Amino acid sequence: MEQAPSTYSSPTIVIRTALDTRAAATELREAVAGIDRAMPVDQVQTMEQLVSGSVAQPRFRMLILAAFSLLALVMASIGIYAVMNYLVIQRTREFGIRMSMGATRSDVLQLVLGRAAVLIGIGTCVGLAGSAGLVRLIATLLFGTAPLDPLTFAAAPALLAIVALAASYLPARRATRVDPVVALRYE
Repeated sequence: MEQAPSTYSSPTIVIRTALDTRAAATELREAVAGIDRAMPVDQVQTMEQLVSGSVAQPRFRMLILAAFSLLALVMASIGIYAVMNYLVIQRTREFGIRMSMGATRSDVLQLVLGRAAVLIGIGTCVGLAGSAGLVRLIATLLFGTAPLDPLTFAAAPALLAIVALAASYLPARRATRVDPVVALRYE
């Protein structure tokens, strides 16, 4: 009595040829038919197709992760812009007084961007400390990267700092356009 195998697996043949895919498939079918006519040759693929199919799901996951990362970066920059804009609005009277006392637009711009840089520096330090502490939780998910990779720990905060400074620039420019007379009558 014959037993059916518990799992079905067809034999795999790998060939290297200079022929195009159709011609190689025809030659392969003829060669296999010469040995065993009952053996079907049905899934002929190039190595590129085979590799592409094997990495399709990880590639899709990477694209989704990149899209969500970009969305998070945009949302973070909008949030930073909103916070800096709020801080500039709160200090409108102060900027008006400074400008009426002789401060230039570049002084006010430097003041606002300096404050933003301090906040960004504090946030970066807290973020780096937190990520260094939590890296053990994702260490098993990393492939080809050390858990405390210096390039990653330098590039990510640098990118976020650049985005944060860019988001802070518009409110800082708005602060330089404060009319001292209007600002002093503000409250």
